[in-house]
Amino acid sequence: MTKSNRTMNRIILFVLGLVAVVAGLTIGAGVLPAVQDAIKPVVDLPTRLDVPASSLWIVAAACLVVIVLALLWAFTRGGGGTSVAVRERSGDDAVTVNVALVRDVVEHELAGVRDVVGSRVDTYLVRRERAARIRVAVRRGGDAVTVLDAVDRAVSVLDRTLGRQVPVLVHLTGGTRSALAKSTRVH
Repeated sequence: MTKSNRTMNRIILFVLGLVAVVAGLTIGAGVLPAVQDAIKPVVDLPTRLDVPASSLWIVAAACLVVIVLALLWAFTRGGGGTSVAVRERSGDDAVTVNVALVRDVVEHELAGVRDVVGSRVDTYLVRRERAARIRVAVRRGGDAVTVLDAVDRAVSVLDRTLGRQVPVLVHLTGGTRSALAKSTRVH
């Protein structure tokens, strides 16, 4: 439900980090004697380097472009998350429902379900429409059908509470938290 691919983000961050490390070492080798001594066995750097001023401006402009593109990339990723679950407008009036209400309704409805360890609700803007993602941690060995029925009832209550249907993505998980949860046994 985000605007970008996680793998692409990591590749771009890795490349930018690698470029920053190489640039830092190169700049440090020209300025700091300790870096010069450490790099000397591996790379033979010239002791004097004459760079025309026009070339420095080109390098500075290229660095500026890379910095601006990196900032644009960073500030436009992961978009879509919002704290507003529903916003209704009627003329000059507007009613806004926060995601906290959705969380409370879902948690209240799932509180009595034995196989549910916990739940988390997030809301997103997807193609200019608000949608909710409900992640439910299911106890290890729990009955997924029972949990899905309970989530379906919770979504029905949520729709009645809000007075309209909200698109919902349900994600059942069973990670470490589910494995470490105490199970109640009746003997």
